[in-house]
Amino acid sequence: MSENLSVTEQLNKGIALVEKSCGEVGILAYFQEDTSTAGEISYLKRKYSEALQHEKVIGLIVSTRPDFLTKEITDLFAGLDKPVTIEIGMQSRHDKSLKFLNRGHDFAQVEKAITICGKKGIEIGVHLILGIPGESLADMRETILYVTGNRYTKQVKFHNLVVYEGTPLQELYRKGNLKIPSVKEYIPILGDLIAYLRGDIVITRLFTSNIRRTQIAADRFRGIKTKWMNELRKYIVKNKIIQGCKTDIVYDQENIKI
Repeated sequence: MSENLSVTEQLNKGIALVEKSCGEVGILAYFQEDTSTAGEISYLKRKYSEALQHEKVIGLIVSTRPDFLTKEITDLFAGLDKPVTIEIGMQSRHDKSLKFLNRGHDFAQVEKAITICGKKGIEIGVHLILGIPGESLADMRETILYVTGNRYTKQVKFHNLVVYEGTPLQELYRKGNLKIPSVKEYIPILGDLIAYLRGDIVITRLFTSNIRRTQIAADRFRGIKTKWMNELRKYIVKNKIIQGCKTDIVYDQENIKI
């Protein structure tokens, strides 16, 4: 929410919109914007507790950076009486890409954060950016194969590269030194990588649209996600792609039809 509202007020407003379109469903309070584990532990505990005290909230999703997952904060999550999913901004397994994106952390910190959370029984999701300049399809496959091989990773959110105003990427784009994959180019990349993703990992996002219109710098990804989803569906059907089909993991596909 953009308004300066309390956690409870934001939930009430958001739940009303969800129930209008979906009816009564279980609600997960999503701490999404920026780094949602940054701050004093007492402040964070107060905010998370306020969300969990809402009568319709059944759990939390918290999105953050790997270098902001301390022992103190993971102990807090592990001690909550409702399920928590931590979404970690992994983006890539390649340090060259993390440095290019000016992430401020390296891949070793990503691995450490995933392991700490996983050993404490906290469900882990990762965010990945596809189409980072300098990464080949083979580089992106390496990232997917790491996720596939990590037993703690349960969810993945895929993002196409988005460029916002006021960033170094914008300057590169304006000078013609940055190529951003179009939707047409992105879909085959995504389809290829899905084949290498472990079959029991839940994909919770496939596309990122430039919805913050005042911050758009380049490649607006014009269109709607349902249309992009249909194009992806047609691509994977045409190419007989099933999630995980190019791993060495055996799946029971008896009831899966192409």
